[in-house]
This record gives sequence, structure tokens and C-alpha cells, in this order.
Amino acid sequence: MNPEPAITLIRRYYEQALTHADWATLDAITTPAFVEHEILPSIPPTVAGLKQKYDLLRTGFPDLTFVVEDILTASDRVAVRVTVRGTHTGMFMGRPATGRTFAVTSVSIFRLEADRIVEHWGVFDQMAMLAQLGAFPGAA
Repeated sequence: MNPEPAITLIRRYYEQALTHADWATLDAITTPAFVEHEILPSIPPTVAGLKQKYDLLRTGFPDLTFVVEDILTASDRVAVRVTVRGTHTGMFMGRPATGRTFAVTSVSIFRLEADRIVEHWGVFDQMAMLAQLGAFPGAA
């Protein structure tokens, strides 16, 4: 099985859809039955919910970027390690802008079907992000 179509699809997800808030691309590369497993409790686990989640993040971090570091493919699954970066220039989690930057690792698994994304599971290092933003005064 040629892994290139899956790799290209996942790069489009991060480098085009998420980095540029290109929701038309996100719609094109996901299925109508898409399920987002890395979601906030108040947001639906759908493509619409995913857009809502990243729109909320962009209010605090308008320059949010995603850099794909590693991609592994196996059957209908793709595992990805991504570096997420941003500058805190807007309100985030009730905290006013600090001007600080963050760079953290995110690891995800995608399930693909017919060259589209059907499901996404992810782990994002929120503690490291909050520490870099100064949320834990006195932390080493």
C-alpha cells in the first residue's frame, strides 16, 4: 500500500486546514461522519465542533501554527507527531494576553476511509503550554 496519499492528506489537515483556518479544506478532507475524540466537553465531536475549538484557540493565539515532525502509516491509521506554536496575544481561558510564546508537542492518530479523515484521537501537552505562558508562577 502506497503511504503517500495518507501522508499528503494529513499534511493538508495540519499545514493548510489548521494552520490557516482553512475550513473549506477541512470540509473536503473529512467525512460527514467525522468524529473528533480530542474535544472540549461543551463542544460537539464533529467537524463543526473542531472548527469551533480552533476558532476559540485562535482568539488567544492568532498566529497558531502546526509543524508536522513525523508521520507513520499502517493500514487505515496514521500516527503523527506535531509541534504546535503560538503567541498569546488575545484572551485565553479567562487570561488576558501575555505576549508570551509557546511550542509544544501534540501526538495524534487518524483513521482514514476512502482518502478522507473519519476519526481523530489526540494528546496535546496542555501543561507545558500553560507553563510557557506563565500560568504557574514560581515553577521551574
